[in-house]
Amino acid sequence: MTPSLTLALLTAAALGATGCSHMDRENSHKSLIPGHTLNLSPSLSIPAEGIAAGVLVYLFIDPLAPNWKVEVQPVGQRRFSIRLTMKRFITGGEGEIGRVVRRAAEQLRAEGGYAEYALLELTEGIESRVPIAQRVAHAIIELR
Repeated sequence: MTPSLTLALLTAAALGATGCSHMDRENSHKSLIPGHTLNLSPSLSIPAEGIAAGVLVYLFIDPLAPNWKVEVQPVGQRRFSIRLTMKRFITGGEGEIGRVVRRAAEQLRAEGGYAEYALLELTEGIESRVPIAQRVAHAIIELR
C-alpha cells in the first residue's frame, strides 16, 4: 500500500470515527464509536474516542517499521543504484545513511560472490512531499 493511500484511508477512518455533528434528531445519539470508557482505576478512565485515536496514530506512525525504505536497481553489469527514503515520522535515524548504504552494498557483494565494492556516488537531501517532507539518499556502487 502506498503512503498516500495509507494516509487517505487513515484520514477517512479518523473522520468517520469522529461522527457527524449535523445529524437529524432521530439519529443524533448514534455514532460510529460508542460513548463508552475503559475504567483502569477509580480515578482513571479512557474514553473510546481516545483509544480509537491512539490506535490510528500508532498505525500511521508505525514505530516498529524500519526507518529507511531501500530500493536496489541494477544500472549496469556490476553497478547498482541504491535509493533510500526515510519514514515520515521518525524517532532518530538521521545519521544512518552511510550504514544503510554499506549494509545494502555488502549484501549485494556477498550475494554476487564479489570480493569488494566501491562507492561511486552518494547524495542525500530532503524531498518536499505532501503532507510532510522526507529525507532521501541515493548511492551508486560497483561490485569488484
